Amino acid sequence: MAFGILIELSPQEVAALLHIADGRQDSDPSEDDLILLQTRALIEQRGASFGLTAAGIRAVARLRSR
Repeated sequence: MAFGILIELSPQEVAALLHIADGRQDSDPSEDDLILLQTRALIEQRGASFGLTAAGIRAVARLRSR
């Protein structure tokens, strides 16, 4: 399991967070994962898409530095 700021992310949530960080268009994360990431303040809705919050950017940086 990977850790966010003070929370543990499931492998699916990590994949969804990295998907959003990379701006990938090939497929969409599940709605459940998006809701959880929003609840954890790692992503925010920006129009019709999602973007990383400051906390999300830090979480992605931490994941990629492992």
